[in-house]
Amino acid sequence: MPEITRLYKGLYDEFEVEVVFGTAEDISPREAHTFEEFIFVAQGEIILTRSDKQAPERYGASSFIHLPAGVEHVIDARETPTRLVIIHPDK
Repeated sequence: MPEITRLYKGLYDEFEVEVVFGTAEDISPREAHTFEEFIFVAQGEIILTRSDKQAPERYGASSFIHLPAGVEHVIDARETPTRLVIIHPDK
């Protein structure tokens, strides 16, 4: 289970930033959101499976990914450590 720190800002806490410290054993649940999501891979490597793509994609450090609202996805950490910054600008 990764360590996740969340920061909420805005009148209704609508802007959320997650700082994720993960290991090669960590995988997220398959989920979709009603809001868009941005993922920055600060360190390590992930495999991202998403409902709007044919095949899973591999992303390494310095990658920036946009997930539109409603896209189901799974984040699978492939290295230890894996560090992500996940942004929900209008949650």
